Amino acid sequence: MTQERAHRILDAAAELVLRWGYKRVTIEDIAKQAGVGKGTVYLHWRAREELFVALLAREALAVIDEQLDAARRDPAEILPHRQVSRDYRAVMRRPLLRAMFSRDIELLGTLAHERSLHSIRDQKSDLVGEVFALLRANGLMRTDLDADAQFYALNAVNTGFYLVEPLMVGRPEPDVEARAQTIAHTVRLAFEPPGPPDREVLRTLLPKAIALFEQLRDAYRQRIQGEPSREETT
Repeated sequence: MTQERAHRILDAAAELVLRWGYKRVTIEDIAKQAGVGKGTVYLHWRAREELFVALLAREALAVIDEQLDAARRDPAEILPHRQVSRDYRAVMRRPLLRAMFSRDIELLGTLAHERSLHSIRDQKSDLVGEVFALLRANGLMRTDLDADAQFYALNAVNTGFYLVEPLMVGRPEPDVEARAQTIAHTVRLAFEPPGPPDREVLRTLLPKAIALFEQLRDAYRQRIQGEPSREETT
């Protein structure tokens, strides 16, 4: 019941922030939309910012679940070019995540600069770094750059695809699928060795990669649930 209520509150918050923007949405608005008392919202999250960070964590969790499902179907999904293109498609389908990755101040307001929001991205970045280190150590990423420089470059390339849109005003813009394919092509050529990957190595590494993604999924779930151990007072 407590978890269902938390998701109902988050659903209400998502609807309102997409309608009005973060700056205008209050806890009172969210409580009314969710059909609960204001105090009930605070049973889960101690502050308005925590609630919205939980909302974005829930969106990010859905992307992680997609990644896990895809990897279990095909171990090649753990390769960098597959990961970044799949993530891009998933983010573009979710307006709140798209706002987070594109630093949309109009929608997210001051939340875009919250340290707790940065920690969601940092947790994902740390996870990706561990997976890439695993791939690099097993011949599935290039080694002509040192590991730190390579990870920096890959993040710069990937982030650029989320931030470039405002710079393309007046120019034809590819659709989301074309952009996702372009990301995949760029990362494949720049960061992975030529030739097909070793499928046996991929199958061997898959359980380790899945375990890392599951750690991140658990961390996001904790953020989403807020403080479920508190006793109900309303």
